[in-house]
Amino acid sequence: MTTDDPQAAPAGRPECDRVGAHERTSQGRRIPPPLPELSRTRGPALVIPQRERVTVLVLLADVLAPWTGVVTAFAVIEGFAVLNVIPVEPERRALTIGCRYSRHGAWWLYHVHTGELIGPANDLAGAACQIRRRLEKAAA
Repeated sequence: MTTDDPQAAPAGRPECDRVGAHERTSQGRRIPPPLPELSRTRGPALVIPQRERVTVLVLLADVLAPWTGVVTAFAVIEGFAVLNVIPVEPERRALTIGCRYSRHGAWWLYHVHTGELIGPANDLAGAACQIRRRLEKAAA
């Protein structure tokens, strides 16, 4: 039986009902192809979600909030969220703090411009003390 019906199933394919952009076949739903890989020219080599990084940096900003003489501000450097710790006194330099995931399965805080590790992200009080010492050392 030949038909010129455009809704007819192609040769070699089971009968299907067309509903919008989806197909329902007699064998079940058609599974869409996987999404293509994202091509990135900046940022991490692997696509790492920013939400964990941002969460850690927000919690660190909360720990630093009660300090007098210091303000914090968020920024993005090369696709990564960072926290700037800015002393109010003009003779002191600001610190830019980032958060990265290690190969060992933990998040670490680090100085963005030097790459020096501050400490693990699950010890925000210890990291805050390290940042305070670094700011005081820079002022001396």
